[in-house]
Amino acid sequence: MSELQEVEERATGQAGRSQSLVYTLPHTIESIAEFLTPALARIDPSAGGTQVVVVTRDAETALAISEEVLRLSGPTGIEVVPITSAARAARIFKTRPVLAVAGTPAEILELVRASLLKLDTVRTVALAWVDDILDEGADSVTALEGVLGELSDAGRIVVARKLTPTVENLVERYARRARRVGPADMEAPQIPADYEMPIIKFVTVAGGARASALRRLLDDLDPPSALIVARDETAATEAARTLRTLGYHEDDESIAVTRGYVGSVATHTVIFYQPPVTPAELHGISQAKPVQVVVIATPGEVPWLRELAAGRLAALNLHGPERRAHDREEAGRQELRAVLARGVPTREIIALEPLLQEFDGTELAAAALYLLERERAQRRQADANQAPAAKPRPADGERPHAGGGAAAGGMIRLFMTIGTRDGVKVGDLMGIIAGEGGIPGDRVGKIDLQESHALIEVAAGDAASVIARVNGSMIKGRRVVVRGERDREDRERSAGPRERPERGGRSDRPRSDRPRSDRSSGDRPRPPRRPGSSDRPTRGGGGPPRRDRDRS
Repeated sequence: MSELQEVEERATGQAGRSQSLVYTLPHTIESIAEFLTPALARIDPSAGGTQVVVVTRDAETALAISEEVLRLSGPTGIEVVPITSAARAARIFKTRPVLAVAGTPAEILELVRASLLKLDTVRTVALAWVDDILDEGADSVTALEGVLGELSDAGRIVVARKLTPTVENLVERYARRARRVGPADMEAPQIPADYEMPIIKFVTVAGGARASALRRLLDDLDPPSALIVARDETAATEAARTLRTLGYHEDDESIAVTRGYVGSVATHTVIFYQPPVTPAELHGISQAKPVQVVVIATPGEVPWLRELAAGRLAALNLHGPERRAHDREEAGRQELRAVLARGVPTREIIALEPLLQEFDGTELAAAALYLLERERAQRRQADANQAPAAKPRPADGERPHAGGGAAAGGMIRLFMTIGTRDGVKVGDLMGIIAGEGGIPGDRVGKIDLQESHALIEVAAGDAASVIARVNGSMIKGRRVVVRGERDREDRERSAGPRERPERGGRSDRPRSDRPRSDRSSGDRPRPPRRPGSSDRPTRGGGGPPRRDRDRS
């Protein structure tokens, strides 16, 4: 028995021509067959005319319904024509019979008023997630009421994620005495006491791109073991085919495809090939105690997934241009956190305070960030335009001097006169380099933080700029000095070995080696001159002056 036949068998006898039904279903692809199959099963192709009208919030939902019905019934079965444009749909209506359509209230009402959509043949009108339609605003509500007013004799199927007071009011007006239908209840398994469900991560894809998303997920995550959970046989077959294409075999114990409950087999990663639609499906993975859980979902399925995950949901960005852009933005946020961790910049607040009367603080921060990024882009462009020609390789024994110690990968090591005893952390140094130095975090290498100093690797092209900008900055109340590590080594080498001073603070050097300023008595009062003595100081206990001795 096919999947469509299974759904049809469950739906047989649920609704007659004028019977109204109210479904409480999650907004997922899998829910489409649950509420729409009964209506499609009653279509009589020989009768002609449009017999089913599905009202949706947007064109994307109409397309999803058309794709799912085509997948279930096949190319020769009943089709639902999506009305993504009233003009395009009008052309189709003029060329051939259309048994079922799906579209927004405004598009459907336009076809009705143009007499292209004949209402006397319509047997069922389905409101696909009416709570979403009502959230679209007054125009959408007015168009919906216009459609329902025209289709007074058709049976009503109302689908909603939640039966809110607004939805109940609409049901009372247009589907009175409707029978309530919900998804099959399943008892959720007990979550082990020693297991905490991880944050559920999701990847958004188009309805027909789940196989491609699964391949990219396995490439990015590379889990040691994984279980792919599919809700129906078609999806399970598609997922298994993807694994086989990637080189996995059916007897591979590290990765497998399953339908429904995961079971108690421990696994590192659980990937929902289709989003779970009940708490029981989601909690069923707790028996396997996965480290990470990922759901492949279409954009329309995310709101229900967020509700099902009770807030424990986060987007997962796969590697690619989007992921690289996300990483760059996160690096910028880390720089801002580092600056704020050192204390709110007072001068900048004073400069921005008058603008707070005109703009929100977030808007000011966004504008400042825009100017900063523009300046960085201009600086990078200027550096690229002024890049010096390649220099000849130095001969053996020669050492290139670039203002700092060379590090791996074209990096320069800088010396900073501050360390752990001053209360600084690596984040503080990263913040001062990125904030004051004006370079992004991805161009800062290893930071070696010692007790009295720090060694920081930066890109060779940024070394001079960092030294000029950061030198003299205040960190933790202390003004720091920044120089190239090689400059520091050269200064220490040229200074020679230090000499230990003698007691009293005097140097061990001979008195005659001291600078003349040390031997001068101009800064000290002279002792009284004895009669007959020379103005020059004598040496050796009162002998003649040096000049007299030399003459003699």
